[in-house]
Amino acid sequence: MHIFITGGTRGIGKGMVREFLSLGHEVSFTGTSKESIERASSDLSGRFYGIVCDVRKYDEIVMAKDSALKQFNSIDIWINNAGIDQERECVSELKSSNIRDVIDINVTGMMFGTSIALQLMKQQTFGRVYNMEGLGSNNMKIPKTIIYGSTKRLLTYFSKACNKELKDYKDVFVGTISPGMVYTDLLLKNATEESLKITCILADTVERVTPFLVKNMVKGKQHIYWLTTRKTIWRFMISPFHKRTSFEQLK
Repeated sequence: MHIFITGGTRGIGKGMVREFLSLGHEVSFTGTSKESIERASSDLSGRFYGIVCDVRKYDEIVMAKDSALKQFNSIDIWINNAGIDQERECVSELKSSNIRDVIDINVTGMMFGTSIALQLMKQQTFGRVYNMEGLGSNNMKIPKTIIYGSTKRLLTYFSKACNKELKDYKDVFVGTISPGMVYTDLLLKNATEESLKITCILADTVERVTPFLVKNMVKGKQHIYWLTTRKTIWRFMISPFHKRTSFEQLK
């Protein structure tokens, strides 16, 4: 299969790139610069293709898609992974540029990617699009994460609603991936001492989470959840007795 991943140069994105390649698939992935593509490619092996692309720009996503198709032909799975966090401030204290950037990448970029992918997949009559859920997707509301959470809540609605328009395409769907808390720059950048205490209980490494996500995408599962409610409760129950990554290690 040929997999296309936006934001594939680090974190969960790169983890998925590496995992798909390890299973023998062809992977195209995007990054924001030539330098980030080169860094990400330095320790990869297999059939892959890195493309510089700003997901805020529709035409650049189209060009990235066309370039990937020339390299590996049809796209079987398209993953809109690119995303950024907001600054840890109340809505009234955020700069307009931070609000705009989070919405442009997390919402506009995701919608552009989904639209472009579905155009292709309707022509192919097959293919799957996956969008990355996050804090807010389950309607949880936490102060100083409201802009980010709103983008993820919208993403969940949008992804499910898209399938209402795909009734005539039995082999095309839009799915969602919920990776839970994963030790990445996105998670740790704006973390506070208090939030890191929870992180130490619930978070997992990219290397542990991505094989599960990739396996279920390959199987064609539509909604993929790593950190389930049952798993969350169990981790809190055993946390006093089970040593995971410590707060001091994350500081």
